[in-house]
Amino acid sequence: MKTRLALILAIIALGVALFSVVRDRNIPNNTTASDNKVWLQNNVSSLGQARKTRVLKVGYSGFRPYTIINLNETDPSARVEGFCVDLVNEIVDRQVPSWRAEWHKVNFETLRADMESGRFDVFADAVYQTVPRASQFGFTEPYSYFGVGAGIVRKGDSRFVDFGDLDVEGVTVSLAEGWTATEYARRILSKPNFHVVAVGDDPFVQFQEVISGRADIALQDVPTVLQYVNANADKVDALWINNPPTRVAAGFMTRSGDWEMLHFLNVALRALKADGTIARLDRKWKGLGEYPSWEFTLGTGLK
Repeated sequence: MKTRLALILAIIALGVALFSVVRDRNIPNNTTASDNKVWLQNNVSSLGQARKTRVLKVGYSGFRPYTIINLNETDPSARVEGFCVDLVNEIVDRQVPSWRAEWHKVNFETLRADMESGRFDVFADAVYQTVPRASQFGFTEPYSYFGVGAGIVRKGDSRFVDFGDLDVEGVTVSLAEGWTATEYARRILSKPNFHVVAVGDDPFVQFQEVISGRADIALQDVPTVLQYVNANADKVDALWINNPPTRVAAGFMTRSGDWEMLHFLNVALRALKADGTIARLDRKWKGLGEYPSWEFTLGTGLK
């Protein structure tokens, strides 16, 4: 019985750790030239197929509170909920007649191949938009921005007030190999010692470097840091949660070259921003991102 309980707890812990993997890590390019345009069925685009079948095929990975996976649910369409799920449902429900969303859990290693094969047409997590990814995928307009470069330090360590305080000799900074915060730190900081950790599918591994004393600080994105410090408040403190040194745009992801689908999603997201839906969903799900301020100026005829 104890062995079974330990196994269950281990599986749950792994699932929690995986929540940030796809949104931030570099995505493997495991497709070939022959995979291109497989998603075009009978010369009908992915959006054309969605209109015809009234089904939008959506991929997700699990990123609280944007896509929350219920491991006890057997129905794939009911197994996921969250900010992005509600956002997609708003889009399909507003079609006339309405569509439905068909949800597909994504395996990180085969994400691109599955998308190119037509298994799903939209990846609807808060995917970080980076320059390298832009050459491999299509990205919608951002619906949120996420802080990058937040820090984890040992409890009570008050040495670092500003991000620039890290740029001194003798400081050891723990970084996760291949992640956005790592790329930023390497561009901005030149003097500290970088301890780059291969975290694999567990982004929390690098934080153990701080707890053990092998690093003075670990840098990650705000959602990852916030989740870890909430679970380990007796051991660590978080830095720059509300004033991160930089930010990254996040939105939905499509295949490269699927312009019709991309245009459709962009207009849909623009409409949901304008009518307050995205703000409402942020309040409902307690989003971990940030939003640019909107400022309107009255037209001449309204003055």
